[in-house]
Amino acid sequence: MPASRPEPSRERFHAGPVLGVAAAHLVHDTFTAFYAPLLPLLIEKLGLSLTAAGSLALLLRLPSLLQPLLGHLADRRSGRLFLVAAPALTAAFMSSLGLATGLPSLALLLLVVGVSSAAFHAPAPAMVARFSGGRVG
Repeated sequence: MPASRPEPSRERFHAGPVLGVAAAHLVHDTFTAFYAPLLPLLIEKLGLSLTAAGSLALLLRLPSLLQPLLGHLADRRSGRLFLVAAPALTAAFMSSLGLATGLPSLALLLLVVGVSSAAFHAPAPAMVARFSGGRVG
């Protein structure tokens, strides 16, 4: 049985873990912000209509409806896994947008990024609150 880490003190502010979550959030949201500047290049490369290109942005946001379910999973599993895996997945899939060969492959990449975004943003506030002790906000 692996040694478990002690629970952080509820009264103390733990700067290291809070800064870690903040850094992960910065990386995650920086990568998701790449879509808008890449859009003109993707439109040209894939021959997308403006309607199709604009509609694809929905795939980045629509999975946020899954946050309650993902938050429940993060509560039952390790929320830390979500905080590490989601930015890594987002970075990998957003970096792969240029490899898309058509609308379906681009849509799939953006959908995975949307789910990854929801998976990160569901447990992150709870983790920061836990590590912040009485100094939330």
